[in-house]
Amino acid sequence: MMAAIMFGILITFASCKDTKKSKTADDDEDETEQVDKKSSKDLALKKVASLEDIEALEDYDLDDIDISELDMDDFDFANIDLNELTESQANSLLDLVVMVGSNELPQDAGDGVTIYAMEKSDDDVAFTIEMSPESMGGITMEQFNQVLNMPELKQMMMQEMIKGLEGNEDFNKFLQVILVAKKDLTINFVDKNSGDSATLTLGADELLSMQNQ
Repeated sequence: MMAAIMFGILITFASCKDTKKSKTADDDEDETEQVDKKSSKDLALKKVASLEDIEALEDYDLDDIDISELDMDDFDFANIDLNELTESQANSLLDLVVMVGSNELPQDAGDGVTIYAMEKSDDDVAFTIEMSPESMGGITMEQFNQVLNMPELKQMMMQEMIKGLEGNEDFNKFLQVILVAKKDLTINFVDKNSGDSATLTLGADELLSMQNQ
């Protein structure tokens, strides 16, 4: 189950190639240009690939940014020097990631699991996962919540999540941004039929352990 959940979260960080917006030859030539000015918005983003791009976000409200041509593939985490990222910049980047990622939800992760929402608050970055009865394997959400609050079982679940992250450098970089922004990572599980819920919260120490695997 956790493998399916992590897969669903991971696919919010990549757009399917057959649905990605087509680009003209002129667009391709201008791919290295990070911002364009448009009359409808103060800032238009096509890619986020440097600290300079992130610094620019701090000067704008999200409502003033045109993200119509931006999807999760356009966040080049691998080439951004996150070691130089400030807490303020990390929060600005998270705001944008959540805004763009939310446009790609809901996502079907298979096996009755749907990644339904992605949000950022003062305390955390949260994913909401909708679970069908089949995906719960016969346990109730109340029982699942008890499992999430048992340290040994929680540790086992984290190990499964780490396996799901293996080889996905972008998501590991995303965890680093969360850490710099001083946020927790929260996964809210919701029973599709009953509406009952359970919550898994991963704090800084746990995120570090995941990132360093």
